[in-house]
Amino acid sequence: MFGDIHGDYSVLDPIVKIAEKEGNFLVFLGDYADRGRHGVEVIETVATLLRKYHGRVVALKGNHEDYTEDGAPKFYPCDLVREAIRKKGDWVNYFRSELKPFIEQLYLAAVIPNEVLLVHGGVSRKITSLEDLRRPLKIVEIDVLWSDPFEGYGEYPNRRGVGVEFGIDVTEEVCRRLGVKRIVRSHEPMKALKGYYSEHNGRVITVSSTSAYRGRPFALTINPKNPSEISQVFLK
Repeated sequence: MFGDIHGDYSVLDPIVKIAEKEGNFLVFLGDYADRGRHGVEVIETVATLLRKYHGRVVALKGNHEDYTEDGAPKFYPCDLVREAIRKKGDWVNYFRSELKPFIEQLYLAAVIPNEVLLVHGGVSRKITSLEDLRRPLKIVEIDVLWSDPFEGYGEYPNRRGVGVEFGIDVTEEVCRRLGVKRIVRSHEPMKALKGYYSEHNGRVITVSSTSAYRGRPFALTINPKNPSEISQVFLK
């Protein structure tokens, strides 16, 4: 499982090598561009992996993949617009021909049955069943893309201005409703600068696969024979 990449070119080669190894199943947790200088290349690489290893590679949507139908970003700042103009010559054409088809392949969430919920940001009490993630209302999608855990109880408006901050009790409640033991997410690379960050009594794990924030990028691994066993593999 790979967290935010944020245009970090240095992780592409190790990620491709992991994908090439037969038997590996990869999940990307979103935020492929912005912050780093190679968002275009990261998106192209992940899109190639989705085609080449269909069924073994899954990619989720992050808040940095949230655009209007016309290509206007719903977040700020968006470095990819300037990068695409510089590298591709025209943002509108790039969005329509490359980025939008890529985003349309992305899932909002993934589940390892009875074990793990994988999302970009987090959860909220609006999630009552897996159906809420299969066919999400916009208010649910916003919470999944933008929310953050905090070491307390309850659910409050997020300081980001969108989504929620969810406490230990909300994590326990949503995990129980979905029949999973923990949540793996990204969205906060600063929490995971030196490796995965565990909170909510081990029920929430934050992953980062970028050095854009001067951390050491890594992939989180789950032992398929014992899904409760997690570890990390550094990408550089």
